[in-house]
Amino acid sequence: MSNLMLGGAVVAAQYVNSGVEHFKRNEFSSAINMFDAAIQYSPDDPYAHWNRATALLSLGDYERGFKEHSWAWRLFHWRGFGPVKDDIDRLVELPLWRGDSEVNLLLYHEMGFGDAIMAFRYLPELKRRADITLVIDPCLERMAKRFGVETVTKVPEDLTSFDARLSLFDVMRVLEQTIETIPAAPYISGGVWEIVHNKPRVGIAWSGRTQTAFSLFDFLDRFNHDRFELYALQPGATTSEVVALPSSCDFADVADRITQMDHLVCVDTAAIHLAGAMGHPSAHLVLPYLMDWRWWHARAWYPTIRTYRQPQPYDWTLPFAQLNEALQPKE
Repeated sequence: MSNLMLGGAVVAAQYVNSGVEHFKRNEFSSAINMFDAAIQYSPDDPYAHWNRATALLSLGDYERGFKEHSWAWRLFHWRGFGPVKDDIDRLVELPLWRGDSEVNLLLYHEMGFGDAIMAFRYLPELKRRADITLVIDPCLERMAKRFGVETVTKVPEDLTSFDARLSLFDVMRVLEQTIETIPAAPYISGGVWEIVHNKPRVGIAWSGRTQTAFSLFDFLDRFNHDRFELYALQPGATTSEVVALPSSCDFADVADRITQMDHLVCVDTAAIHLAGAMGHPSAHLVLPYLMDWRWWHARAWYPTIRTYRQPQPYDWTLPFAQLNEALQPKE
């Protein structure tokens, strides 16, 4: 690497670091200016593009944000969280789908469960345009089948029958989504699962993979739950106060449980995406000060979700006070 190129990379890193500091203060426009400057010095810097994408999405500039997200994702040579990571080298030999009709499309889940649930709303539109085979995590397969698409839980050995491929999250870019064009009507439903109860039922999810993670004890300590019966919406150990979720990882089961809840109280997890996708009328989301980009415009994605965000980092006093007040019985 020449000294000139090395110098450009060093200057770019300085701009990226400055942009991240602006981003941490939720100063997204200033952050984007810093990331733009970094890209001038190092056009293929994945961190500059990735952070720029996140800042654009936080501002609600989805047209540019999803394009930048796709570009940054490829720069990282990301292998994915989902069922495609061991086969990504074979997958990328297929051309990316550009939205054209009458093609055999291999659609695949490579990000988080919540990302997949959020993107499921586009499956009906994709079915109108292409013949789809969806590679999906087993935990989501039964739910995906409800949309009438062909599903598999691993990448097929023979890819010669497919004309194109696309990640499930990248659908938003191909369909040129803006805040105004997001399909916001409920698109997932649960089944009948009767619960014998004596108090109002609350489904809870207290620990997220990428955002807020409480211990169950700390979560219950902040949430005034004495007058409720509590049901877990995530797998794992619970207490005598919380009815555990069946151990199998199947979001169709979680959807069935959600249908029976009077209220839902969650951190940023797949469970809150599912509640929003179902249009649950009393879904409550507590959020950190530096929250995921989509929750800045939560009602565009999930109109029934109510959010409670930290006014400053590390202080959960206000969001839980607001939540507890919202769930007080109405006189």
